[in-house]
Amino acid sequence: MTNKTTRTAQIGTFPVGRVEVPVLPAITATTVLFPDTASLAPIDPDSLRHSGRGPYENFYYGGVGTPTTEAFGQAVAALEGGSFAALAPSGQSALVATLSALLKQGDHVLIVDTVTYTTRWYIDQCLATAGVAVTYYPPDVSDLEPLLRPNTRVVFMESPGSMTFEVQDVAALCQTAARHGIVTVLDNTWAASRCFQPFAHGVDISVLSLTKYHAAPAGVSLGAVVTRTERLHALIKNQTALLGLHVSPDACARASLALATLDLRLNHQERTTRIVLEGFAGHPGIRALFHPSLPEAPGHAVWRRDFQGANSLVTIAFDGLDRPTVNTMVDRFRVVRIGYGWGGTLSLATIFEANEWRTVSRSAARGTCLRIYLGLEDPSDILADLRQALGRS
Repeated sequence: MTNKTTRTAQIGTFPVGRVEVPVLPAITATTVLFPDTASLAPIDPDSLRHSGRGPYENFYYGGVGTPTTEAFGQAVAALEGGSFAALAPSGQSALVATLSALLKQGDHVLIVDTVTYTTRWYIDQCLATAGVAVTYYPPDVSDLEPLLRPNTRVVFMESPGSMTFEVQDVAALCQTAARHGIVTVLDNTWAASRCFQPFAHGVDISVLSLTKYHAAPAGVSLGAVVTRTERLHALIKNQTALLGLHVSPDACARASLALATLDLRLNHQERTTRIVLEGFAGHPGIRALFHPSLPEAPGHAVWRRDFQGANSLVTIAFDGLDRPTVNTMVDRFRVVRIGYGWGGTLSLATIFEANEWRTVSRSAARGTCLRIYLGLEDPSDILADLRQALGRS
């Protein structure tokens, strides 16, 4: 079975004795009962870092993992093109577990300037104050050599970048890092385990907020750290356990149901995105549209070379409109709703100020901008709603 859509649709199958069930069950036990002392798993530090090759292997205490969480993690790893996945209660906690496991006082980390604002806040408020040296670099940098130090341990990427979707040359960055033995970490949430294969381009660790496309229709919060090597997986898995980042089997079971429809949802949303972008090309009052598929998008050539599609986030930069005016326009939405987040069934609008969190690069966007997440509604309804709201500035 090689087609990814087919594999995704059958992702929830789970072994029960000699048969399988098509829906991942939520096994919520904490205590595990063993038949005898010879079978009892020993208590030692190594017990926290192991993952089994099947859902029941290494099942000894529910606070570390259950067959439900193990099966779901293996499914996520397979979709992402990796071999192992350490789960966390959110994308942010997955990020924190990863960077805190890789970095210590005196180390140096390179962070792309276009990271999500919560990532930046963690780096500035926690890592930097803990004695980790932090350097932000522009998203269009492909040669990291001038920025490297003897104590550089991690290169962190987020591609496309937050809000205005600059695409990085991940392969080039990873080649440079690999020559120096530096670990590369990519926030690959945007690609939803479909649009970009991180490990095929040299990435060591892929961090995912499963709260977005993967599991948003189920309304659950989850994150994952996917690796190809058992060494890196053991390091991250141990850190998630020590930090108490336990994930709920119920959340994993619900997320598995959402995951089974991931490809179908993204197919529909890619079509909707094309319709909306075409419908707003040259629209009066719009300074620029931001989406990697547009020829003028930063890093578009890299996107065409390395990606297998795009998601349904679009940012609109207006021509000289202030915040109150944009607020009034957004308040006219009837199909598109107002709220934070993305990846679920509903289209969502989020207002932000261009370049608000950047320090070493500038987007072409200016002033108050609008990010639209295009959901599962009929594209004609979404487009009509956008036109009636934005057409009367």
